[in-house]
Amino acid sequence: MRPALMALTAVSAIVVTAGSGISAAAATPAQDLARARDAFRRGDCESAIPVLSYLLYPTPRLAQTSDLVEAHVLFGVCAFETGDRKTASREFEEALFLQSDLALDGNALFSKEAVAFFQDTRTAVIERGRRDADRRALAEERERLRRYRESLIVYEVRPYYVNFIPFGAGQFQNSQRRKGIAFATAQAVTGALSAGLWMYQVAQYGFGGVVPAEDSVQVRRLQEIEIGAGIACLGLVAWGIVDSLVHYRPRVQVEGDDTLLPKDLRRPAKPEAGRTTPSSSLRFAPTPLSGGAGLSMSWTF
Repeated sequence: MRPALMALTAVSAIVVTAGSGISAAAATPAQDLARARDAFRRGDCESAIPVLSYLLYPTPRLAQTSDLVEAHVLFGVCAFETGDRKTASREFEEALFLQSDLALDGNALFSKEAVAFFQDTRTAVIERGRRDADRRALAEERERLRRYRESLIVYEVRPYYVNFIPFGAGQFQNSQRRKGIAFATAQAVTGALSAGLWMYQVAQYGFGGVVPAEDSVQVRRLQEIEIGAGIACLGLVAWGIVDSLVHYRPRVQVEGDDTLLPKDLRRPAKPEAGRTTPSSSLRFAPTPLSGGAGLSMSWTF
C-alpha cells in the first residue's frame, strides 16, 4: 500500500503544479498590470519592468487607454529609478501622447526626482509639438500661396514710347538687361565725350569765339573727336531704338507677385540679413577742368 500511496501523492503534486502554471499563463493583461502595480508599490522595479514591457511591446495588450497610460508611466518611473533615462523619456512621451494633460504632481507613489524628470519631458514634448505645428502651418501657407499663384494669369503692359528712350530703356523693358547695360554704357560714354569736349571748347574760347592760330590744330582735332563721338552716340541711340522695336511686345505674361494676393494671404517681406537688393544707376555730373569744365559719368550696378 505504501508504494501506491507514494505514487498517488506524487501524481497529486504534479497535478497541482501543472494547475498553478496554467493559472499563471492564463492571467489577463489587467491582472498582469495589477501584478506590476503591486511590485512597483513595493519598490520592486526589477520585477515590474519585465511585466510592463510584456504588456506594452511589441504590441500593446491593454485595451483601455487609461491602463496603457498607467503602464507607460509605471514603466517610465521604473526606468528612471534604475538609471535608464532614455527609456524613461520614451515611456513618458508615449503616456503624454495618449493623454496630453497628464500630470504626476501630488502623487506620493513617485519620487520628486521622477516627477521633475517627467515635467521636463512634458515641457520638451509641448515645445516640440508647438514647433511642429508652426512648421506645418508654414508649409500649408506656402502650399496655399503656390496654388493661388499658379491660378493667376498676369500680363504686363509695356508702353510703346519707351522704345524711343535712349540708354537702353527699351532693352530693359524687353527684359534684355545685359543688352540694355551695353547700350546705356556705350551711349553714355560717347555722349559724355562729345558733350565734354564741346563744353571745354566753349569754356576756352566762348560761343563763336576766335581760336588763336597756335591752337587751331589742337582745336580741330578736338572738334573731330567731338563730332565723331556725337555721331557714334546718335548711331547707338538709333540702333537701340530699332533693336527695341524688333523685340517689342505690347503685352507679356509674367509671374504674379505678392502684391496681387488677397490681404489675408500677404506677408510682410523680410530682407535677409547682410543682403541688399541689387540696383543700378547712371549719373552725370559737371567736372571742373584746368581752364574750363567737363562732364563726368558714373555707373553703379
